[in-house]
Amino acid sequence: MKIMMLMGLLAMAVSVWADNSWRGDFETGDLSQWDYHLNPQGIKVQSDCVYEGQHAALITLTGDESFLWHGNAALNRSELTFKPADTSEGSTTNFGWSYYLPEAWSDAKHELGYWESDTSWQQQMRFNIHGTELSFQASAADDVFWRLADGASPGQWHDIAMQVHWSSDPDVGFVRIWHDGNVMDKVHMQTRVNERDPMFTQIGILRTQTEAVERMVIDNARQADTIDHVLAGFDANAGSTCNL
Repeated sequence: MKIMMLMGLLAMAVSVWADNSWRGDFETGDLSQWDYHLNPQGIKVQSDCVYEGQHAALITLTGDESFLWHGNAALNRSELTFKPADTSEGSTTNFGWSYYLPEAWSDAKHELGYWESDTSWQQQMRFNIHGTELSFQASAADDVFWRLADGASPGQWHDIAMQVHWSSDPDVGFVRIWHDGNVMDKVHMQTRVNERDPMFTQIGILRTQTEAVERMVIDNARQADTIDHVLAGFDANAGSTCNL
């Protein structure tokens, strides 16, 4: 009986592991899990503030010119890039990540994460932070789909989980989002820029140029075959006490 129970537990563990098709949790001790590092001088793998495990990434932006992008004097940025294997028409991506702000950011515009097309480099949808407010919108839209007044409140771990159904048809494409495990309204929208270019996401800080020093910790990024596995990857009561 004990052997059968052990085999059952091992089978469950293998099933869960197999379903997690990608992890960006920095447990390698470096940034190698991610496809690209934009202005990596602002990204540090550290152990003083983690959601789980031993490592997480601390992103720090200053007003230094090294954080400009291609000399654009209007923007500071430092981000991590993940490219899912399949974002073709009709496919679905289940993705999430956890974040921690040691201090509240200013009321100026910040982008926490967004999806963009490869090759044509057109941003399609994004998460914004103004102060402690988190919002989500289609990038080309004038207004947001929703706002959470404390979605980026400092001193606690937050989490975003997404189920994105990819389509260049706004009647077919949709996004379902959970914030800290709480489901938001399902949004129907054009999730792909066109029928050709694959989509990728960038997570980090993209902000209006300022001299202010602002920081964020990223951990627990994950992609899985089902949204249930992504949602199971976050517990609002978990996460370490951060001493930054």
